[in-house]
Amino acid sequence: MAKPTVEERLDIQELFARYCWALNTGDADGYIDLFAKDGWVDHHPQGRCQGREAMLKLLDQVWYSSPHAYLGRQHRPSNFIIRREGEAMRVKAYWQVNRLEQAFNQFHLFIQGHWEALCVAEDGEWKFAELSVVHWFRETAPWVGDPKARMVKAQWG
Repeated sequence: MAKPTVEERLDIQELFARYCWALNTGDADGYIDLFAKDGWVDHHPQGRCQGREAMLKLLDQVWYSSPHAYLGRQHRPSNFIIRREGEAMRVKAYWQVNRLEQAFNQFHLFIQGHWEALCVAEDGEWKFAELSVVHWFRETAPWVGDPKARMVKAQWG
């Protein structure tokens, strides 16, 4: 099976960049336009959201349930793994979120995780057919090594 071309890789990375810009700047229409006709996003804790109304509800919860905590966030994508799956592209990429503490006008690393996506071309443009947002916690961070890595010591030293 042929590897994705350089142009396809750049187009997919741009799709993720547009996703970050739309999400981080409150652009609901821009966000929804990134998804294929039957596309969906699975986001914790809301779950799978498919269709315009479900995605608008998700965005409303994410942006306005704690408005003091969302303005100024930056999702930072990296480490893309892209492989062809028929006419589609299967993608894994890391994300980190920097958050603006508005009361102090200071930024800090807030949370990190990864995306798992299936991207399809629609009318010559890459879109998300599936997008899973995986938040990393001790219990959910991917790990193929010895399970003892998930153990927490009560005392360091």
